[in-house]
Amino acid sequence: MAEKKKLVLIRALEDKIRDETDIQQSLSSIIEFTEDPSPKIIHAALHALGRLFSSLILKGELQRSKGGNATPAEDDVAIEQTWLREKYISYLNRLCILLGHEEPGLQIPSLNILLDLLKNESMYFTHVSRSHQFSNNHFYRVVESLIDNDNFSEPLKKEFSEKYWNLYDDLRYYFLKDAAKIINFAVNSGRNTGKSGPNSKRWKLAGELSGKKLNRIMENTFEILDSLRTMPTEESEIDKFWTAHPLSALTKQSEAADDLYDQQNHDNVSKKEGKIPKKSSTNHHRLPILLQLNEHKRVFSECWLAVLNLPMTTDSYKKILLIMHKKIIPHMLNPPLLLDFLTESYNAGGVVSILALNGLFTLIHEHNLDYPDFYIKLYGLFDRNLMHVKYRSRFFRLADLFLASTHLPVQLVAAFIKRMSRLSLTSPPHGIVILIPMIYNLIKRHPSCMVLIHCTKENSPKDDEYDYNESDPMKSGALNSSLWELKTLQEHYYPNVATLAKIFEEQFSKPSYNLEDFLDHTYATIFSSEVARKPRKNKTPALAFQKPDFLFPTQLDNDLQEGKDAPEVYALIFRRISSNCGDEFF
Repeated sequence: MAEKKKLVLIRALEDKIRDETDIQQSLSSIIEFTEDPSPKIIHAALHALGRLFSSLILKGELQRSKGGNATPAEDDVAIEQTWLREKYISYLNRLCILLGHEEPGLQIPSLNILLDLLKNESMYFTHVSRSHQFSNNHFYRVVESLIDNDNFSEPLKKEFSEKYWNLYDDLRYYFLKDAAKIINFAVNSGRNTGKSGPNSKRWKLAGELSGKKLNRIMENTFEILDSLRTMPTEESEIDKFWTAHPLSALTKQSEAADDLYDQQNHDNVSKKEGKIPKKSSTNHHRLPILLQLNEHKRVFSECWLAVLNLPMTTDSYKKILLIMHKKIIPHMLNPPLLLDFLTESYNAGGVVSILALNGLFTLIHEHNLDYPDFYIKLYGLFDRNLMHVKYRSRFFRLADLFLASTHLPVQLVAAFIKRMSRLSLTSPPHGIVILIPMIYNLIKRHPSCMVLIHCTKENSPKDDEYDYNESDPMKSGALNSSLWELKTLQEHYYPNVATLAKIFEEQFSKPSYNLEDFLDHTYATIFSSEVARKPRKNKTPALAFQKPDFLFPTQLDNDLQEGKDAPEVYALIFRRISSNCGDEFF
């Protein structure tokens, strides 16, 4: 059948169902079109079914019959409703499967239809029960299909994040709640740890989940959580809902209860001698869960704690640590629960430890948590690799804060100063220009460390009493040493470093350096500044007196200088290159 004919047939079948003629056959035919190879046909069938089922939901024709004594006519209606509900569930399952389709043009309509049906279901349940209802059984399937998705495309994430996730407080609340249940269920290999809630048949049949599947769940959930931009900080900010506002349903329920209360007491007023009892205000002042800030923080905390229990790649690990202090800790109900994760990260060493510092500092500074041997661990992070990592500027900002207190022991501060001084010998120029100002600021902040630059001992570097390999800064012997490394830097090949190092020969009357002026230097910025610098007048650039034959002195260079025949020397060079590189080189 041609594509156009199929589209016309879908519209005709939809009209038949609306006219209530041949409903079962027509509905089954449209559902079959959702399996069509053509995305255009699938698209048309999905929207037609979405319109039809939305109408049936609002009419209450998809609800289960209550049973009991019923007439034959009522039995026929119940059978038809049961059949319609089965078709509706199969339609929902098909939509959830299409969320994992390779074509984003089918993923996005499926998501929109699923959430439109969620709204209609919630509206119907709210109307029937006269209290706010959210169809979480429906939404649970949507959440599961999003986070356990082989093809979680960027357009799908963008659609969900920008159109729903970042706008509606109820969708955000239930997503966090359901995602935590799904993840905990996965981590526990099929054992549901929650007290209640919908369960997925797929998870039950799967048994133990593979590491690959857990990684997929982790990556998809993290991408959604990372896109969150509108977490409330006050209850007044919880004001936008995809389904009905909880207070609107609560108001209707209260008005109905008041009418019933007034009617009952009007009938009994003569029996009570004219005394009408006071109305109970217990239910009038209790906010619905969706309007309580602590409830939103609770599900946020549960979701993140569940995510942190999942296996993760190194990149995901770093991304989580990068946003920990700004996007996670401020919205946690009980931030100290993150201490174990951050402590383990801080003890891991390398870049991970550097990234964990921000979150750990927030817990120590704002939540009064104590971390034993914190400065010993911080001291160990000052190694040669530090000056070459991407996040060194972030690290030095925090290190400057940690060492800002004037109540720190002088032995501790001296050890950090000496450690940085030693690192400057092997650091690149853009790293040295961070270390020198930081050393200057620390000495100025802690005058007791002046002894490091006024040392009168005439010992050589070999006799330095400072033990670089000692892990405990208090036992490193830094106060018995001197900053002879900075004297060495005064002869550095890069003029800016040499000039900066000479500051220690002057009086300490200058104000402290602003560390931010030095943190973002790289080889690229150094090169750009040198190229942009205007040459001085009447100053010729330095040139070699004699053109060298080799860049570095070698035995071949010595052979040429000793007057050996040049062709013989170059032939030897050719033979060595041939033996080292092989024929492929040529």
